[in-house]
Amino acid sequence: MDSRPIYEVDPPELPVGWHESPAPQPTYSGPYGSKVILSRRLPRSCWEFSVPIMYRTKVSAHRHVAFKAYIALYEAGLLNKHLLPLMSTLEPEKEQEVQEMLKDVERRAGMASVDLQMDPWAPSDAGVNEQENLRCWYTSRLCIGDLPALVLFTRSEPAELDAFEGPTLYRPGFDGPIHVTLKPIGKVADCADITKAQEYTRRVFWSLSSGRMDWENLDFAYLFYPEIPVDNTDIWVQRRAWLEESRRGQNITSRSKEYVVHARAFGDAFQYAEDPTLVLKEFGRPQQFVGWRQARLTEEQEEEIKKSRPRSDNDPPLEIRYPLLVVKPFHPRCNFLLPTPTRDPDSSTSQAAYTHLMPEYSGIALISSVEVDYAFLLPSVLRSVGNTLTMISLRSNLFASAPSLRSISLTLLANAMTAPSAGERFNYQRLETLGDTVLKFLVALQVLVEYPFWHEGYLTKRKDHTVSNVRLAKENVKRKLYRWLIRGTLVIPGPLILF
Repeated sequence: MDSRPIYEVDPPELPVGWHESPAPQPTYSGPYGSKVILSRRLPRSCWEFSVPIMYRTKVSAHRHVAFKAYIALYEAGLLNKHLLPLMSTLEPEKEQEVQEMLKDVERRAGMASVDLQMDPWAPSDAGVNEQENLRCWYTSRLCIGDLPALVLFTRSEPAELDAFEGPTLYRPGFDGPIHVTLKPIGKVADCADITKAQEYTRRVFWSLSSGRMDWENLDFAYLFYPEIPVDNTDIWVQRRAWLEESRRGQNITSRSKEYVVHARAFGDAFQYAEDPTLVLKEFGRPQQFVGWRQARLTEEQEEEIKKSRPRSDNDPPLEIRYPLLVVKPFHPRCNFLLPTPTRDPDSSTSQAAYTHLMPEYSGIALISSVEVDYAFLLPSVLRSVGNTLTMISLRSNLFASAPSLRSISLTLLANAMTAPSAGERFNYQRLETLGDTVLKFLVALQVLVEYPFWHEGYLTKRKDHTVSNVRLAKENVKRKLYRWLIRGTLVIPGPLILF
């Protein structure tokens, strides 16, 4: 029990009516005045402006003092005729940019007509010693999956590409993706090997793309030759020699069938061998060889074959001789850089329809199955290698003064520089969304620091002008960035890019 004494304290005395609300004060209704204080970085005569207390409203007082300040700044030469606070006396070089900022942003046709693009296969260091460059070739070892290795000859210095950096091909019918590697070997002068490589390159592409090529033009931008050359004992070398001998003395006016022989003549000469790969239906459309059919077809099937041949009333009856060619169409893809969609192996669309052709009206290309694979795959390989060389040129030229940017991976650069029209697996659209946001953010920070006296409306106008399409297009043309922009689609055959 607490025994301490308890003291009583009287409450403090409060004034009478302390709990009542104070009487309302009358609202001030004017007159009003106004004062504006500007930065001390301006001339002393422009620091402070005021108007007397004589205006009926606050807005009217603010407007009059603002007008008085603008008049003083204009007379001091600190505003242009648009009354924009541009500090034109202190920064006269900004006047031209502001004049452009005031114009509406328009698309200019001249900006859309830029179509120049660098040639990644052009000779390196052109102009230093032109004659020497035209005689020298860079060599590289090119491996495409399990196919025999090739030697790639280029005028430009190649890049080393391992299985990770090199292109990956997706061909229907192959088990899994095909990895491509490229390893530089050295530099050689123009010699007899170059002539052999030119003839080999023409032969690989000729049977599929003779309509796109010129037989006499061997100035290819790149050449191929087997790492292990074939000799005269190769069966296809012997067959081409037989074809050349059989045509000796004939007046050949067209080279379109240079490596093609009549299928019936081929069968009679080589006992209907089962190793051809490329059959040209009506000596035109390529088909894949399946085999020879000795067994007779049904009457309905024979009639279908006869109807497929254009005949006139004066022609004798068409006789079908056996064996017939059994072929199927090649896969319709030409760009093997894109992954193939997965299909059900039991579906009807995955089963290629076989066709029977009359050998008298068809041709067989005297090239091996390996060379046919090269003819299909090499354009995609060259496309990817060309894109890689383009990105190496971008990194070496445009980023020469910024060592930190030269470490950007070639894959990321190619993604950022590939247009949607190129038809590649990736393009710059997703990165463009991110890049626009980052660019606007950085420009907004820059204008805030560079123009501390500007109103936020002028800052927004300045920012929009800086990131406008016209301004960015000018910078593109000024820096020639369009030269490294990948826009073209895959072209077959590869050797069409000449210099």
